[in-house]
Amino acid sequence: AASVSGSIIVSGITESDLEFGLDETRHGQTLTGIFRSKIQSTDGSKVTLIVTVPVEVDGDTIKSDVKALFEGAKAEIGSDVEFEDVYEVSVETVTSDADAERVMNIATEAASKSETKSNVSSTIAEIYSQASSSTSEATPSATAAMLACEESYSRNYKTARAKLSSWKSRTARGLTVDNFGTAASQLMKRTMELFDRDTIVATGILGSVASYRLATRSKLLDRMEKSISELFALQVENLEKSTLKKFNAMLLRKHGKDKEGTGDFYNDNEAALRSAQFIFDTAVGDLEIPSLSLSKSKASLEMSNKLNTALLSFPDSAAAKLKDMKQVTKAVNKQKQPTQRSVDLGLDLVAMIRPDGYGNLQGFGGYQLGANNIIVGVHNDADSPDVIAQFGGKRPPFLRVQPKLKVDVEL
Repeated sequence: AASVSGSIIVSGITESDLEFGLDETRHGQTLTGIFRSKIQSTDGSKVTLIVTVPVEVDGDTIKSDVKALFEGAKAEIGSDVEFEDVYEVSVETVTSDADAERVMNIATEAASKSETKSNVSSTIAEIYSQASSSTSEATPSATAAMLACEESYSRNYKTARAKLSSWKSRTARGLTVDNFGTAASQLMKRTMELFDRDTIVATGILGSVASYRLATRSKLLDRMEKSISELFALQVENLEKSTLKKFNAMLLRKHGKDKEGTGDFYNDNEAALRSAQFIFDTAVGDLEIPSLSLSKSKASLEMSNKLNTALLSFPDSAAAKLKDMKQVTKAVNKQKQPTQRSVDLGLDLVAMIRPDGYGNLQGFGGYQLGANNIIVGVHNDADSPDVIAQFGGKRPPFLRVQPKLKVDVEL
């Protein structure tokens, strides 16, 4: 009866159901049955489908899962009806009684505006009749082939999802997956090859079976491509953050050594900018998946712009100003260490020996002990006329000693 109601409420969805998708849950099976009945009926009225969830989620993802279930049912029956023509999906978060009451009001209002047939019992009978006739036309081999498609889809997607979940957990920690591009391409190729091998029988059955297989295959491929594209975007974002963080840290270490804002500053750091760009390009190159048009060209160009912007704006950045402030504060607060008061004494002795001679022998010697110095000189110029003249016609004394007392006072 849900297929002929003006509004449908899907409740009981858990966080685990949201994480792994609705197609493999009891809610997915229920919706698929409702969609089949709606497609087979002659009732063209538009129904409001309200999906209630326990936490805030991306509504577009839920709507995409619901539409995928509808497309599978449509391919199975062989209809050309469009999802938007018969259903309007609304995703509502229900965490309290007030939320539940609000959802019921929405459903009631939608049901009152719906152009549902007045004779509901005749509509249900019509749906049952069409479903019975459709079932009678299906051969055992066709039914087995469609079940094989569904079973292969569930098994292969569950296997691929386990790998994708481990990658998603790693990227959530700000890391990247080693050789992601190659690994993702191989995972996608292997999954589709396994599906094709499992469903090869369905390709030889014309009509709704072949269409159902193609729809199921497209759904499997689309879900994998969407997950892989999201992982690619997350890892590029992680690499951008990591590269900018390291580049800014390098500029901060050099801050104060170069004169920021000058040509020399930008020229000196140009090599560091090129190095950061090269490391980023190499890392993003490992993420590329050409078959999904996931390349590094756009990310590389954006990273180049961000690095140049970081270099130009660094002198006025908060980190640079904070370091300047710390240096100024440190210089202001630096106090000169007080010196100890002391009085040091020292004695210098200078001795000169002048034996007989005319000045052809001369020499000096010294010794220092702490603050005390002794210097002794020898010069045999006692008979030199010039020396005698200096001393008023007398010979110079043989030994002359000159003491000097040094006093060093620190206050």
